[in-house]
Amino acid sequence: MSDKLWGGRFSKSTDSLMERFSESISYDKRLYKYDIEGSIAHAKMLAKQGIISDDEAKTIADALKEIERLIDEGKFEFSIKDEDIHMNIERKLIEIVGSVGGKLHTARSRNDQIALDIRLMLRDVSIHIIDRLNVLLKEIAQLAKDNIDIVMPGFTHMQHAQPVLFSHYILAYYEKFKRDRDRFRDTLKRIDVLPLGSGALAGTSFPIDRRFVAEELRFSKISRNSMDSVSDRDFAIEFLSDIAICAMHASRFAEEMVIFSSSEFDFFDLPDEFCTGSSIMPQKKNPDAMELVRGKTARTYGNLVQLMVLMKSLPLTYNRDMQEDKESVFDSVDTIIDVLDILIKFIPNIKPKTKNLEKALEEGFITATDLADYLAKKGMPFRDAHKVVGNIVAYAEEKNKKLDELSLDELKKFSDFIESDIFEILSYKNAVNSRKSYGGTAKENVLSVLSEIEKELKNDRTGSEIECPRCSYPVKIYKNPIPTVDIIIEIDKKVLLIRRKNEPFGWAIPGGFIDFGESAEDAAIREAKEETGLDITIEGLLGVYSKPNRDPRTHTISTVFYAKALGDIKAGDDALEAKLFGRNELPNDIVFDHRDILKDYFEKTHSNE
Repeated sequence: MSDKLWGGRFSKSTDSLMERFSESISYDKRLYKYDIEGSIAHAKMLAKQGIISDDEAKTIADALKEIERLIDEGKFEFSIKDEDIHMNIERKLIEIVGSVGGKLHTARSRNDQIALDIRLMLRDVSIHIIDRLNVLLKEIAQLAKDNIDIVMPGFTHMQHAQPVLFSHYILAYYEKFKRDRDRFRDTLKRIDVLPLGSGALAGTSFPIDRRFVAEELRFSKISRNSMDSVSDRDFAIEFLSDIAICAMHASRFAEEMVIFSSSEFDFFDLPDEFCTGSSIMPQKKNPDAMELVRGKTARTYGNLVQLMVLMKSLPLTYNRDMQEDKESVFDSVDTIIDVLDILIKFIPNIKPKTKNLEKALEEGFITATDLADYLAKKGMPFRDAHKVVGNIVAYAEEKNKKLDELSLDELKKFSDFIESDIFEILSYKNAVNSRKSYGGTAKENVLSVLSEIEKELKNDRTGSEIECPRCSYPVKIYKNPIPTVDIIIEIDKKVLLIRRKNEPFGWAIPGGFIDFGESAEDAAIREAKEETGLDITIEGLLGVYSKPNRDPRTHTISTVFYAKALGDIKAGDDALEAKLFGRNELPNDIVFDHRDILKDYFEKTHSNE
């Protein structure tokens, strides 16, 4: 008889070969946090609807949190006998709480469960990618600003074409990666749909409340066709397409870095920390990081095609083939995050070699178009001007001269329109700044664009915000980047501060963002647990603090609580370290306005001391 949780109708056990062939736990175990999050929300809903009792829901939720802790600490033993992350967690749940654990799967199927897990993960990952792209955009803009006057050859067909500002060149990638960011934002609208409640394919006869689950899990929409819900992977395909396009842009940039840093061009010096040497040739500086960016892009294409081919002929609804969707998604996620992180560190350290660029600008008759434009402005039809300049270039090649080395007499042989002012036109610096058409490479244009970009980056919303599908107003779908909480935890007349892992670095009161749909009190309790390992009891509200420049990530409004705590201090999440400090021994590097907040706290709660 089968010992599977689904094995009631089977008289024989699953063959060990079949178990090995069909398991997915070896890779889908990375979904455990999302699976547990979805299960806790589902249990709460079952209790709310009277399908299970409140005590049963609490027992299930507590056990699921314990399972999450075991997995976090590496103490959970995954088994291929239980096939996937859902069954591994459910079996452990039943092992911990007994038969009540078997009630969790009421009114749901693994079909809608996995659809939920993937959507939860991709929502998180999309926000992370969007935020990484925002950082990348800032680095590109800064590189352009720092090198505003450098001129380089622009290419078509890999031939010298026209002179451009290096800043104009690098900002071309700003536009590409900005479109990538916007694509991920738009795809979030299709990801942010709750599928749970669709059951295996037809819904359920239990009186479930899908809206409650959507609010618990912070979904802005609920799927309206159960058959579509469990069979849909369009959102994942679209997500992989976004990654592939983003990787393509990264690869094009990487290719140019490889070419332009080669000895044949020698335009840029690439950062040593992202290059490697040869095992045999001591003189080599190989642009390995960029070559790997270029190479890893192929993985993202393959993953996209794999998922499209996987889905192309599947009948409705769920088929076991769809188990093969996750590895492609996971691989592309890991790849694009690595690629973006490399670019974020690589780009600020590119150093243009101005002398080599100036030398290159003297090659290839790079101002020939400007000479043709000069003749056209004098009244010659452009087609005739094009022909005249072609003849001049042929003559210069024959004489082994550059255009600006030809004398006025030599030039006038080709056209009486040519006068002494021609030599100003043949200067590549003048040629660059003459291109003032909107979007052109003139310095005044680039400075204007950088000014626009600065405003964009300052006012831009984070990855957690999308347009409302009903009114198009920007709304926060996951983590709200404006309301935050801070929790002053006092133990033995000392306050607990954390040393932050992330910018701005330094000591801070524990706290963080309020999740969408979460109360400030719940956020304070959650953040304290995540960052300090302590269970807190809120004693009171100190106040609400807001300063326009209090937080470099955005203008935040912080609700500050003070609390009692139980447990052992253990730094986690955003905290690198957690320590207790007395009133007169606070560290110097306290971030945000937390020193002022602590001053208020001590004055209000310890005024007699």
